[in-house]
Formats: sequence, C-alpha cells, structure tokens
Amino acid sequence: MKTLPLIFLLLKCTQGLPRVDPLVDTSAGLIRGLQSQDGDYAVFLGVPYAVVDENNPFSAATPHPGFNHTFEAYNDDTSCPQFSNNVAIGTIQCLQLNLYVPNSADSHHTLPVMVYFHGGAFIRGQKSERELSPKFLVRHDVIVVTFNYRVGAYGFLCVSEPELNNQGLKDQLLAMKWIKDNIAAFGGDVNRITAFGHSAGAMSLDIQLLGTEGLVHRAIVKSGSALTTWVVTEQDDTLVLNVADRLGYEGDDLKEAVKFLSTIDPLEVIETANDVMFFGFGHPHTRPCIEGKVNDAVLEDFPINLQPKVKGMDIMIGHTSKEAKFMYADNSNNDFYRNYEFEEELGFIFEDIPDVDTVKHFYIGDRVISEELQSVILDYGSDLAFNYPADMTVDRYINARANKVFRFMFSYEGGRNKAKISRNFTSDGVSHGDDTAYLFDVPMFRDTTPSEDDQKIIDAMTTMWTNFAKYGDPTPSISNATPVKWQSADQSRRPYLNIDKQITLESRVFHDRMAFWDLYYKLYADKIKGYKMDVSE
Repeated sequence: MKTLPLIFLLLKCTQGLPRVDPLVDTSAGLIRGLQSQDGDYAVFLGVPYAVVDENNPFSAATPHPGFNHTFEAYNDDTSCPQFSNNVAIGTIQCLQLNLYVPNSADSHHTLPVMVYFHGGAFIRGQKSERELSPKFLVRHDVIVVTFNYRVGAYGFLCVSEPELNNQGLKDQLLAMKWIKDNIAAFGGDVNRITAFGHSAGAMSLDIQLLGTEGLVHRAIVKSGSALTTWVVTEQDDTLVLNVADRLGYEGDDLKEAVKFLSTIDPLEVIETANDVMFFGFGHPHTRPCIEGKVNDAVLEDFPINLQPKVKGMDIMIGHTSKEAKFMYADNSNNDFYRNYEFEEELGFIFEDIPDVDTVKHFYIGDRVISEELQSVILDYGSDLAFNYPADMTVDRYINARANKVFRFMFSYEGGRNKAKISRNFTSDGVSHGDDTAYLFDVPMFRDTTPSEDDQKIIDAMTTMWTNFAKYGDPTPSISNATPVKWQSADQSRRPYLNIDKQITLESRVFHDRMAFWDLYYKLYADKIKGYKMDVSE
C-alpha cells in the first residue's frame, strides 16, 4: 500500500526481517492492520462496525462509536452465534468486517470496492479469511470487504413484535454505511462500490435493493434473489416460546420470553433452538420477515409487490446449471426420488396449489416417478427455487430502469466444484455452491494447485467480476481470460454467458422451461402468496 496522507507506516521486525504494517486514520479512529503473507496487500481483520446491546441481543444494533486508541485489526476469530458442524459457536458482539487492500491503493489511485454478503441459509456464515480468502480477487486491484451479520435466532426472527425482526438485514445496512464513511481512508473509491453475494447473501442483497436507494453502485446477485421461493416467511412466535420453555421460562408472553432469553448464554440459546427445530432451508422461523410500514422497516411487503430501486445501476445475476442438488438427496438415496412430491416446492409459492398435474406432465410426461428421473426432478427444483426467480428478477431490474443487466450460468464441472466434491455428487450438473471456489480460495483446496482448466475458470471469473466492479462491464475488452464479449439483456433480448470449459454467449437460459413458468405464473397469479394484483392486470 502506497503512502497516503491518511495512511502511516509502522515498521516492525518479524523473524529478523522488517515488516511494514499499515496504520489508517479513518473517521472511526486509527486502525492498524497487517501485510498479507505474500506482501501484495494489506489486511485489516475484525474491525467492529456496530454494537449489539448485550442486554437485549435480539434488538437493533447501533453504529460503533469509534476508537479512542489505535485499534489493532489482527484478529479474525469472531463469528456471530450459530450452529456449525454440530457445535454452537460465536459471540453476540460479532458485528465486524475484514478489509483487504492492494498495495497500489492511495489517494491518487483509488480502487473500486467489492463488498461480499456471505451465504449460509440465514443461519450460519461469517467473514473469516480462513473460510473465504479473497486473494484471487485482490490481485486484480480491487479492495474486498467481508463482514459478519447476525444469523439464526438473533438475526432473522419473524415474530409478532416487528422491532425484533430482520436484525441481520439491519446489520448489513450498518456495515454498508461504515464502509461508505470510511473506505476512502483505505484508498477506496466511494463512487465505485459493488456489493456481491451468494445464496442467502444474494437474497439479502436483492432484498436491500428493494428498500434502499443508493446502497451501492453495482450489484452481483449469485444463486439466489428476493424472489427465491422460500426466502420470506410469516410471523410465528412458536420457536421463541419453545426455546424459552426448554430453558426454564414459564409463560406464553413473547416479550417476556425474549427478555428471558436475553439473560441466557447465546450459545445455549442457539444449541437449544437447534434441538427444538432444525434450522434448514425452508425453515419457517429464521428467515427475512414482512415488517409492514413500521419505523426502520427493511422489508415492508412481499418482494413480488415491490419494485427494485436500481435505476441507473449495473447488475450481474446468475446461477449454476443444477442448483437444487445441494438441498435434495444425493444420487445414492433412491427412495427420495421414488417418493418425490411436486407439491412441496409449489407450496412455498402458491396458496391452494393449482394444477399440479400439468406441472408434473410438463416435466415427466406419463412416466412414473423414480430414481431414473433424478436429473429432471433436479431441474424442476432448480427452476422453482433459483432459475425462474432469476428470470423474473432480470425483468424487474430492466423495468426498474437499471442501466445494464448481465445474466450468467455457471456450468463448469471441474476440480474445485466444492459442493460436488464434498458431498460426493456423481450425477451431471453443477450444484449450488460449486462456483464459490473459483472466486475465493477456500480451505478444502488451499493446499492444492489448480489444474490448467480450473485456473482458466478462476482467471475468467475473477477478471469478469472485478472488471464489472471497475467499469460496470465484465468484458470491456476481449482477452485470454475473457474470450467472449458479454452482452447485457434488454426488453427484447436475453443473452447470457455460459461459464463452462468453453465460455460462450447464448440466448435465453432454459428457454422452454422458463416459458412454461411464465405462463403458469400468469394463469395463477391470484394464488401467489402475498401477491397484490394490480386491477389493470
């Protein structure tokens, strides 16, 4: 990192060699970081951006007051309370961020900023460099920021007291405000901030775009959107009352139950909640919640009724070729596919599920449901939860006068397909999460050298993602890494980039299937949960 008027350099000795540690003067105070192991960028770990009220950890956080003394940003061990790998981990005072700043950043050469919204089904996930090292991205001269937000019971309650709901979404807004207020001190360009998210992170980001104008300048929404079928839930006090009851509370008053739980160790609360009810995809209690028109509401209504506030923005949006693999049984569980019910996925979207037989016939014809139809069933699940919501979201962005919208699909089956390898998937198609390790250096591949083909995909994706952050165009020019000009979508054309061993520009993702859902949604719009039809429709 070059010398800035607001950046000082502190020399230390490490194993007999001089080391230059950056000291940054921000509006929050002095923050001292570390040099990365390869020396190419500075790292600031565990910088607090907000404070949780430990006497009422289910309430909204407040902005961090700043530092009276130099804050040493050396520790990356903090995560928010969550159940991970069958263990309750984390601490309630967890609202921190990590910043990764190339040495080239200075006040005369400000760099674009990429802020990552982590995934984790709204119940887990963290900013950790161990889990998501951004070194593949940072080498392209961008600043990368990752951050924690509250998850599970502390971040995504949906109960009858609105002030307790959506704390994770509100944490995200506080993180973005901190970044806007302070990133210039790190050499970041405050006019080029791109938010990018995966899975629940993408869904959160897309929800933020419904309610907050000017949040970011560009956005990358990957493998999830606000319209993903099971994202938004309805108010239900059951979880809180059941957990409080297990821990010794006697009564049925929600406010008193929350007050009681606020006195209990957060890890005990998380562990008990996990015992009471599994926190998984489609879980009815710990997801974003409709708040209505209350003060500081992040989500006033069902996303389908809200118009994205994206006028003038550039957006990338996409998914993998078989997203649903990760949440369906693997190919060894034949009983799952023999007993598969099409109604379950439809039930997340529609009241009084309409015309299931037509849906079944479209996907499987007259065939009997069996394990031999696994690929088709995965297509169906992927279409409902990810592919068609992405298709609708492209339309919504264009209608809301976004500047450019770039659609993509990740189809590459390589040696860093994280979900496929970790879960031993052997069937064709790319699962949800399989593309993550081509953007981030993740633990399971950290000690291996990418194959030539894998490295090409790493180079292609990180080049396009960072080009987008720099220019609002993922392929401003053709190169070895980006051999195809990626065209944006408009009212009449729907090009998309197919990211496979050979990167190609194609037209209309899964066209026949998306056309079917276009017609189905129009026919049964009156049955979509929460949808308020315009009388002119």
